[in-house]
Amino acid sequence: MLLSKAKLLIRPINNIVYNYFHKINLSQADMADKTNMIKLVKMCIPPLDGNSHKGQAGRIGIVGGSLEYTGAPYFAGISALRVGADLSHIFCTTAAANVIKSYSPELIVHPLLDTKNAVADISPWLERLHAIVIGPGLGREAGTFKVVSELIETIRQRRIPLVIDADGLFLITEQPELIKDFSSPVILTPNKIEFERLCVKLKGPEKLNELGLHVTVLRKGTTDELYSNNPDAQWQSNIGGSGRRCGGQGDLLSGSIATFLHWTLSNIDKMETGSKADNIFLAPSLSCYAASLLVRQCNEKAFKNKGRSMLASDMIEYIHEAFEELFENKN
Repeated sequence: MLLSKAKLLIRPINNIVYNYFHKINLSQADMADKTNMIKLVKMCIPPLDGNSHKGQAGRIGIVGGSLEYTGAPYFAGISALRVGADLSHIFCTTAAANVIKSYSPELIVHPLLDTKNAVADISPWLERLHAIVIGPGLGREAGTFKVVSELIETIRQRRIPLVIDADGLFLITEQPELIKDFSSPVILTPNKIEFERLCVKLKGPEKLNELGLHVTVLRKGTTDELYSNNPDAQWQSNIGGSGRRCGGQGDLLSGSIATFLHWTLSNIDKMETGSKADNIFLAPSLSCYAASLLVRQCNEKAFKNKGRSMLASDMIEYIHEAFEELFENKN
């Protein structure tokens, strides 16, 4: 079975996972089993029973999109929708807006990132969002980074879950203090080079915990690896994937993580698993694990069909199929 390829390092987070598994009648010895991680994820996925209203399954914000880079925010936004979020908002520069709109009528596009009062213009929308992704196609203009730095402070104050990828990671590497005092989850998703750059800035990977108590790092690679301030939340997984490394795959991952993060946070806080402060370590771990499984399986499926010609847009077409196999299969 495909899932048997997983390499996991899952242990109970204090008593959180133990209490939760006990609640669903699973033994403590089963906690390290990847099937139990998937069961936890499944319990957080909103049912399609007709009882929810539009927006309840997720309103995701993507901050990114510039003159040169319009595909990345599209990939992040559309993957959030394909995974199951209801609404996806893109906050981009004026030059990128019409191009991104032309990719899909499903995305709500706001050309506000380079307006005179960008932060003031974007801020009213933030209170509507369940999770925000910063970075896809952002570019590295000094003016954009200034706006994003102020936005991060606003997001911190409003305690909105945050995923940071791509050029957003470049900004955080330059100014790691921007995320230090977050009391809500922050997930960084660096690739190998971005991870090494971050570690150099921090003077070693052992310093990752100094980024902030609620900062989680998902290092992407042949084996995805999750770093958490609570070591019991850490894991490694090499399930699925292929040798094809086309652009856009990280954007699919960040959008997927944002949707899963909303679902896990919404449901774990309702369970009798300990304090909400402790639960906040479990939600990022579960959301990253679910998104990693999903995107790597989409990659594997698309590669089997397209081989070297595979593009990130080909992977999108397999989100539904992979999601059903991983999270909606009753067996």
